[in-house]
Amino acid sequence: MNRFEDAIARELSTRVRARTRTVRALARWSAAALPPGAMVADGVALVLERLGDGDPDELAAEVMAEVPDRFGRNWQSGPAH
Repeated sequence: MNRFEDAIARELSTRVRARTRTVRALARWSAAALPPGAMVADGVALVLERLGDGDPDELAAEVMAEVPDRFGRNWQSGPAH
């Protein structure tokens, strides 16, 4: 996880009730989806917009499955850090 992803994850953790692994996955996805020069708030807004009233765990599974070669198929296994 890079500093930008970590900053998005920290901000998301204050806004979304979800497992650490889920928050980190959503942060990683949003950081990869944003254009260069984007701000942390842009990443948070992207996640919250796509999440709506949905379940964060389901969204994390969905976005990680969209590009498994980028994030790896087993993002849910192993240590959360």
